[in-house]
Amino acid sequence: MKTILVVDDDKIILELTATFLENLSIRLTVLTAENGAAAIDMLRARKVDLVLTDLNMPVIDGFTLLSYISIEYPYIKAIAMTGLKSADISEKLRFLGVRHCMEKPFNMQDLNEKIIQVLGKDAGGPEPAYSAQRDNTWKSAFIRNRFLMKLP
Repeated sequence: MKTILVVDDDKIILELTATFLENLSIRLTVLTAENGAAAIDMLRARKVDLVLTDLNMPVIDGFTLLSYISIEYPYIKAIAMTGLKSADISEKLRFLGVRHCMEKPFNMQDLNEKIIQVLGKDAGGPEPAYSAQRDNTWKSAFIRNRFLMKLP
């Protein structure tokens, strides 16, 4: 069974991503952390195969977390998430050994494909059929929650 650690300070993205990943297969364990410091504590306590991390977070940001992982846990694979993808960011991530960078908001099917590329086809057993309706529901919830957060 493979274990994925999802790290994001945005609780909505953290919960939606974790829920999506948990529904991919019963053979996939999903852990969550709200910042890089909490992620480091989780890495010290649990065996993790893949870290899916935001880059811009308080306490310890994603770049610092990825640097720590590359030194202390070089066998752990990583996928980054960011709202501001650029060539400079992509270059820094490649240097840190990050396999992919997902630009937010991202399509969950794309994330699923990246995870399979990184962990291999046996990452979590059989995959459920992709549902565009489920992906659109995730996007709608993301947009609705973002809008509601901006209301006074």
